[in-house]
Amino acid sequence: MLTNNHIELVEKAMRVLEALGQDSESCTLQQLVARVGLVKSSVFRILYTLRELGYVEQSRRGVYSLTSKMYSLARRAPARTSLLAVGRPHLARMRDISGETASLAEWRRGRVILVAVADGRHKLRLSLDVGDECPLHASALGKAIAAYLPPEELAAALRTAGMPAFTAATVTSRAKFLQELAHIRKQGFAANREETIEGAVLIGAGVFDADGRVFSAVSLSCPTARYSASKRTALTELVRATSSAITRELVELGYRAS
Repeated sequence: MLTNNHIELVEKAMRVLEALGQDSESCTLQQLVARVGLVKSSVFRILYTLRELGYVEQSRRGVYSLTSKMYSLARRAPARTSLLAVGRPHLARMRDISGETASLAEWRRGRVILVAVADGRHKLRLSLDVGDECPLHASALGKAIAAYLPPEELAAALRTAGMPAFTAATVTSRAKFLQELAHIRKQGFAANREETIEGAVLIGAGVFDADGRVFSAVSLSCPTARYSASKRTALTELVRATSSAITRELVELGYRAS
């Protein structure tokens, strides 16, 4: 029963936060409005305030997601902030060494979601947003994770998402995709050769927790205009070394993906 001490605005703000945190997903303003049942202007003002305070972030595409500051207040904070705290310095290092955009993604309920990005130094670069979803079958981050998923989990994810073509280079055959995953396990890295965006090549490698389960991946992107055999070797070595370093630190911390 509500009393005179009840503050309606606080209740509304908490409803927005709870809706935004459902299944650790990111949402658009319209999706949040539908979830909480409040008027659009009210939800917008709440999101604006939370963003100003650093608890919510908004991508250039208008997608909202909780920040690590918000997760630090929650029970799941150790698991969530450990990955970001460990991963972000490595992304910055990859970016500084290569000059290219470095990304970190996480496997969340059958989806590969970008959780951190260090933008490259070049004017010509691939622009990625935290909260973006990476195709499991067509992105370097997705394939780096898919290669080590349990067969039943991989099959379920592919049934849900399908294997749509984004460019002429996208692999849409499940048989060919499974062959590629076997090759990724042998070589230790995954490549996206213009499979999602024409003119962009990405190299990715998986990150594992203390139980040896893949749950994340790192990548570097490069426009084909700057891509060469020597560049491929340098990016591959850097990505593989970085994924191993992040895994090693997480294992030392006893990190286990939720």
